[in-house]
Order: sequence, then structure tokens, then C-alpha cells
Amino acid sequence: MLCFRPFSSSRNVCLTTYVMALSLGFAANSSVMAQTPRCTNDALKAALHTDLENYLTTRSSAEHISTLSMTVSFRGDPNDINMAVGKTQYGGDEDVTPENVFQIGSNTKAYTSVLILQLEADGVLSIDDTLGKWLPQYPAYGDVTIRQLLNMTSGIPTYDATSAWETDVTNNPYGISTPDQLVAYVYPAHRKPGSWEYSNTGYILAQMIIEKATKWHSYKADLDQLLTGLNLHNTFYDSDFYPPAVRERLVSGYYVNTDDPGLAKLLGMDTKNFSLGWTQAAGGIIATPHDMTKWIRDLFEGDVLPSKQKQELLSLVAIPDGEHIDQTSTEHPEGFALGLFQLTIPPFELFWGYQGSTLGYRATYSYYPASGVIVTVFTNSQAPKEENKINEILVANLYQTLKTFGKI
Repeated sequence: MLCFRPFSSSRNVCLTTYVMALSLGFAANSSVMAQTPRCTNDALKAALHTDLENYLTTRSSAEHISTLSMTVSFRGDPNDINMAVGKTQYGGDEDVTPENVFQIGSNTKAYTSVLILQLEADGVLSIDDTLGKWLPQYPAYGDVTIRQLLNMTSGIPTYDATSAWETDVTNNPYGISTPDQLVAYVYPAHRKPGSWEYSNTGYILAQMIIEKATKWHSYKADLDQLLTGLNLHNTFYDSDFYPPAVRERLVSGYYVNTDDPGLAKLLGMDTKNFSLGWTQAAGGIIATPHDMTKWIRDLFEGDVLPSKQKQELLSLVAIPDGEHIDQTSTEHPEGFALGLFQLTIPPFELFWGYQGSTLGYRATYSYYPASGVIVTVFTNSQAPKEENKINEILVANLYQTLKTFGKI
């Protein structure tokens, strides 16, 4: 069974589970399927709201979640559907609104890839440059290319699967980290590049290249410029801790993942105020679902990148062999681009999607290019693999609701 690491240590979410789950969700959505399709926005919103409420009611205890926040966007329609259900704390009484923010985890990787590709478009670097050129302080990785960092074929292991990282983050979840410290957890460990293996380390190295290529401007400064240019005013990045005005909007998040004994000290903790220094360019962004949906629309359908770099962004390698493929298919149903997953799963149409997670949050999106529909859902726990049912039930139900109403 092939698993991918959405963003965290030993917090694997099985891609096979994601695939199977979507089809299983049809049966779970019988109440929607039984409806006669009505093409009114009010009816669609009511059906989608019911999907959220039903999931929160049935899964709150098992996943230790208190909220779901969602945006659904339709190509050519400026009127996105934004809704949230539940409370800002587990057992609390403050309602969540669409203005609350969540940690988006590894969805951050696409933003990092875009910053690299913008530098390429400006003639500053090539994604086929080696680390030997940009980061000579890591000679063991000298022949690895930037492209291999971003499509996860570098052979460099992920730092957050090391016992040293687990010890440090559990002993001091409020600690401040540097990119060098994160790479040091694994350096010089390395296998021959080529096959695909999830690695957050590659994106920390990409962050270091961005800062060096821009003459040591901070990653944050470059990312903030990108976000401002795209009017993403509810998307935030800081290397360790967020300012009070942002944290006030952040719902509480909970680490309840029993899959990894190395992080057992964190079980049941509210991680809202933990440092995000261990994630940085691999997973440190905080956003609203609406802002991330706008980003996905811009990424796939806008002009964030020139055509050459956009083609590179979307270039795929098959999982797990790492061979180049033009697109996913029944033969190669799972592929990874530069910070993006693509899947082809009958009876579903081809789609792009990602579930990013941190120590207390999950953020998932699905973009269906044929119809132009985007569905983004956030929640507030890091749950064990067997209890992580967001894609298996909720996303599948939302898909079927949208299909029933003729939106997909």
C-alpha cells in the first residue's frame, strides 16, 4: 500500500485510502442521492451544509475535531460558497466562522515551488541547477537538482521521521528552528535519486536556495510579496510564531495521532500556540479556506507563472517509480508534480488534490479541471490514519452532492 506524508512525522495518510474513500463515500451520501436535483443555490448550500454537519456530528469524537470550514468555488462564478460549522475549541462555545484561519501544512509546498519558478522565469536560476551550485555546504547532495527537491525524487530523507526531531519537538514544542538545523537531522543521509519518496527536507533546502538566490532576502519577504500581489490577505506566514492578531483568528488544533509513539507526549494537547519553526517552507502557512481556494484557482487557471514555468510546475512523476508521465491514468493513477498531487480514479474524473497536515490541523483540497470546481475543507486535529476520514467520507459526499446538483 502506497502512502504519502501530507506534512508531519509518521502521520501518514494513505493515498490508497484517499482513493478508496472517495468511492466509498457514495454509499454514505444516500440522503443527497435521494434528493431530486434542484438547481438553486440555496438548495445546494443547504445540502453541502448538511454534509458538513453530518460529518462533524458523527466524527467529532473519533477525530477529536470541533469544526469544519469549507469553500466551494465554480469556474467563472465569483460567488463562492463559504461555510463553517462547529466551535473554535473542542468542548467550547465560540462559533467558527469562514474568517477563522487554520494551518494548511504541506499545501505550503506549492507556494514554495512557485517562488522557485518565478526566480527561474527571471533568469536567476534553473530548476535543473544542482545543489552543488547553490548550497555547496552540503556536498553529499551536490548532484541533486532543484527539480528533484520539488518533485520528491531527490533521495534525501524527510527530517520529521527521525527520532532526534521527535525528541526535540516533544521536549520543546515552542522551540525556534533554523533551516540548517532541520537539514542537520538527516544530513548526509541520501539514496540514489530517481524513485519518489515524500521528503519535507527538500523544501527546506529549496527555501535556502530562494534566500540565497535573492541575496539573502528572507523566504517570508518573498512569500509576502507573492501573497500581496495575488490579494491573498487572509494567508499568513511566519518562520516560528504568528503575531497575536493572526493567532486570535486561529482555531485550536489537537494532536491525537496515536500512530507514532515518538510523539506520545503531545497526545491530547492544544497545539495552537506551538512553534511552526519545524515546518517553514514545507508547511508553515496559515489561511482561510477561501483564500486557499483563490490560490488554487490562480495557480491552475491564472497567470501566476509564465507558460514555461507553469508547465514545469505541473510536470508529473509517477508514484512510486518516479518516471515522468504526461498525466495520471489507470496505469499510473497517482502522480506528483512540483508540490502538487494528481490522481485518476474511476469513476471520478482526473483531479488535483492534497491533504496537508501539521501537529493539530488538516487542510485538503480537490480541483477538478474538467468542470473547474474546487472544494477546500479544513479541520482542527491531526488524527491517526485509521480515523482520518475527511477524504474517505466527507470529500466524497461533497463530490456526490455537487454531482447530483449538476456542478461536476
